[in-house]
Amino acid sequence: MGLFGDQGDSVFRNVKRGVAVVAVNAVIAVLLQGVASAATPTVPTGLTATPGNKSVVLSWTASSNVPTDYIIQWSPDAFVSTTHRFFDGVSTATTATVTGLTNGTSYSFRVKGYNGDGTSDATAATAATPYSNHTPNDLAVFDACPASLVPAAGFTDHTSVDIDCVKYYGITKGTTATTYSPVDFVTRWQMALFLTRMAVPAGATLGTGADQGFTDIVGKSTEIQTAINQIKQLGITVGKTATTFAPDDYVTREEMALFISRLLKAVQVGPGGNWEYVSGNSGATEIKSIDTDHNYTDLGTVSLVETQTAIKSLWNLGVTEVTSATLYSPNVNISRLNMAQMMANALDHTNARPAGINIQGSTYSGTGSLEVTVSVTHRTAGFLPVVGSLVDSFKYQHVTTAGYSRFSADGSCAQTVASTVGLTRCYIDATDRATDAYGNIATFVEVVQSATYDLWAWTAASGTVYDDDIHGTDVSKITVISV
Repeated sequence: MGLFGDQGDSVFRNVKRGVAVVAVNAVIAVLLQGVASAATPTVPTGLTATPGNKSVVLSWTASSNVPTDYIIQWSPDAFVSTTHRFFDGVSTATTATVTGLTNGTSYSFRVKGYNGDGTSDATAATAATPYSNHTPNDLAVFDACPASLVPAAGFTDHTSVDIDCVKYYGITKGTTATTYSPVDFVTRWQMALFLTRMAVPAGATLGTGADQGFTDIVGKSTEIQTAINQIKQLGITVGKTATTFAPDDYVTREEMALFISRLLKAVQVGPGGNWEYVSGNSGATEIKSIDTDHNYTDLGTVSLVETQTAIKSLWNLGVTEVTSATLYSPNVNISRLNMAQMMANALDHTNARPAGINIQGSTYSGTGSLEVTVSVTHRTAGFLPVVGSLVDSFKYQHVTTAGYSRFSADGSCAQTVASTVGLTRCYIDATDRATDAYGNIATFVEVVQSATYDLWAWTAASGTVYDDDIHGTDVSKITVISV
């Protein structure tokens, strides 16, 4: 007799049946689970996040297994404790714009594929920071350093045209004859030299450089002490305190904004530069922007209202270069490269223009009917205004007509015609415009319609007839193309 007596065989058979049923059910469950898993969407891939104004555009590669929707999640704390779902309706599109975000706040995003069989795991999180995608509104129309006129600085450690520009105007001499050291920081005594050298071509009148009460600049060279005192006289600096300038401290980016902003207010606006009334809607004017739009998210670290205003103004003037689309980095020391970029951009708004006669257009190419605003300036070799110069301008349309040319074999004007302000082509007389006290003639407009035009400006004594063999080396020319 077995352990269970006569009923042992029956019990054993029932146990075997139970085990078999459990095993079959387990196999079926596994098989069904496998079928469901195969139909669930795979994890989307390649998630990218592009920030915009109070929004972020997401894009990803589609899941496999026919997703019927995507679940979009976002978090302000990298999904540590907070997860939100962005509801954009049912869609199989592989891009979505998450709206309602706060500019300057970093958000993390992830996406899951979904269909009736299940939801995939989430993509790896991708972060982005929305920002105000404004564009500067008060850019200068013309250039202090036209690319065709400003030579390379001769420094072997950079490729920046802005460094070429500040070298052209004598603002920098380089750290050696062949190096500029663009990544080095700028000390306050160096900045004083740069600012005084910038002020003259910009149109400022420097003071005597008499002692302004800074007791910590003793021991610096006479040139340095004079420059520091001169920028105090111009109102560009007030010093660290009433009696200290801290000449060996590095210049921060917020200090740079103040220096440039104050210098611009101390000089005359140049052709095509932006000006506003000092206050109200009449009276004195100064170079600045009163537009407060900008894209920076880190100005909250700037305590002085004047500094915040300066940074916003310079951004709208197109003066500030940026370390990113949203960061100004006000507390970071400014590099020599960034200093050159800001100075070159600021000069565009001032009266700084190349030596000699110079013609510029507001645009040089386009389609249809182009209205080109034209500026003509005259400067000495030291970039000072030449006052009272009679300026003649003329133009020539490019054609394929046989026998047509700009100049005849003897250098005289051939098929050229007078500009809109040149009453007598290729001839200087009293009817021509004369440069004003700032060395400029009033801007004028030329219309170019589906053609290519050359436009010249030149100056000489009244009664002089243009001869390209004689005057061709001193004339200034631009070409405008309309297609």
